[in-house]
Amino acid sequence: MIQKQYYTEMAIQALSSKLGDSRLEIRAKAAESLGKLGDDTAVPALVNHLLTETDTTVRLNIIQALGEIGSETAIPNLVYPLTDANPVIRNATAAALGKIGNDEAISYLIQSLSDEDASVRATAAMALGQIGSEDAIPDLVNAFSDTNDTVRLNAVEAIGKIGARYAIA
Repeated sequence: MIQKQYYTEMAIQALSSKLGDSRLEIRAKAAESLGKLGDDTAVPALVNHLLTETDTTVRLNIIQALGEIGSETAIPNLVYPLTDANPVIRNATAAALGKIGNDEAISYLIQSLSDEDASVRATAAMALGQIGSEDAIPDLVNAFSDTNDTVRLNAVEAIGKIGARYAIA
């Protein structure tokens, strides 16, 4: 067990250093690999590079890695990409917040239900269902009047997930 932990730490340190590589393919793959390791000790390096990275693919991989790791410490830094000009970044961020599944993410996801991009709104509704807090129900009900079918469908499913969670408890 000790040896496994040593190797994990070694891998995280090596991959974290590659987040600053000059080749974007290396940076993107390093972020993806850190997410696959799933160890929250990689979060500070990922967050640091998220805030400075300019390439969209690398940023997406960092956001997805933070979602895979699932550490609540990443949430304050995932607020910024929710307002990114690129809807693909905003969408990935909403999905990552849903995977992290912390109540702290709820208010940010509720704000994303009003995003100008329908895919972001749909992902935010889905993410709120994953988190499962009853506090999101009024905003999900409001999403029933969204002009986009997928947003409405995801809002309906989210409420079902939330209700099922409390019905079982």
